[in-house]
Amino acid sequence: MSGSDRAAEGDDDHRQQERVPIAIPARLRDRHSNKYNVRLLDLSVTGFRAEAHYALDAGQIVWLAIPGMQGLEATVAWRHGLEIGCSFRQPLYPPVLDHIVKTLGH
Repeated sequence: MSGSDRAAEGDDDHRQQERVPIAIPARLRDRHSNKYNVRLLDLSVTGFRAEAHYALDAGQIVWLAIPGMQGLEATVAWRHGLEIGCSFRQPLYPPVLDHIVKTLGH
């Protein structure tokens, strides 16, 4: 996986956990209960990157709904075009990440 695009932007340089490429549909909900369909592009125990065709800005609190799981609270860290990067309020347990990747990913 080449991170040259994101590394050049400087937003993910502080990331400590490797993200796993994934392509699954998901939903985001904001504090006002607005729901947004998104496509997860990668996922780690600390956050995710998604394609979002909506006005979600850095600093917004959202809840990620992955099929079969309860909502995961996250903060939008950055937005570039149609992509957003978010960090989870509470990190995922590694076995949960593995389960998501094995059952829904690729």
